[in-house]
Amino acid sequence: MSELATFMAAPAAACIILAVVFSYFGVHVLKREIVFVDLSLAQLAALGTTVAYVMEIELDTGGSQALSLAFVAAGAIFFAYIRFLQSKVPHEAIIGIVYVVGASLAILIVNRAPHGAEHLKNLLDGSILWINWKGLLQLTVVVAMVSLVHWRFRERFFKLSREYKNSKGPGNSQTLWDFVFYLSLGLVIVSSVRTAGVFLIFTLLIVPAVCGALFFDTMTRQFAAGAVLSVLVSVSGLVVSYLFDQPTGAVVVSCFGLAFLAALIARRFMAFGNR
Repeated sequence: MSELATFMAAPAAACIILAVVFSYFGVHVLKREIVFVDLSLAQLAALGTTVAYVMEIELDTGGSQALSLAFVAAGAIFFAYIRFLQSKVPHEAIIGIVYVVGASLAILIVNRAPHGAEHLKNLLDGSILWINWKGLLQLTVVVAMVSLVHWRFRERFFKLSREYKNSKGPGNSQTLWDFVFYLSLGLVIVSSVRTAGVFLIFTLLIVPAVCGALFFDTMTRQFAAGAVLSVLVSVSGLVVSYLFDQPTGAVVVSCFGLAFLAALIARRFMAFGNR
């Protein structure tokens, strides 16, 4: 048991950190009705990592992360400005297009690279079970910096999310804060995509927020409920994947699927009970 606790300490800590920060971003994304933005930004980060891979830049180095951040920053600028420049097309549709194009480009770029298929699989599924203390420290620093910014300007971020659908037109201030929101989310994604994987990142962002929204109306309560659920499910999935020697990302995502199903059933029973 002591060996298990020692081995799982860093991965469990990473799960807790990611569970909380993505639950926070999740309630904002859900309120803005742009649920695929995380998936698109994660895919852009993965695309940057893939470019670094074929350029033979060692992964998890400054050069690799700089490329990922450059792609994510470009996506953040695009998402912040395109919402008002093209009003006839839903913002979510444009975000989805960015995701599928980014995924296709990654496949094309890595197609002839040695072990290219394995590289893409690792980006999708991640390897959070093998994160070390150095990687955890780097993740913690990035999340702490992003958290400080969002705490300092929390009222503005919450106000923009609540009024997102009622925004009438472009404004320098609003576009700037949209960019800050996307970029800060992107920073967390860049620091975690190699570890957690695209699928787990999307799951951590959306499923806890949706489960929280099933039972609570305010964003703060949705965040609190989602964060608690996310921590419990992600750590449990981590342990299950280790004990049964199964892919960690896939196991944790599947556990979240079961949790979401349980939340739907519980909400249904509560609705019957209130009649």
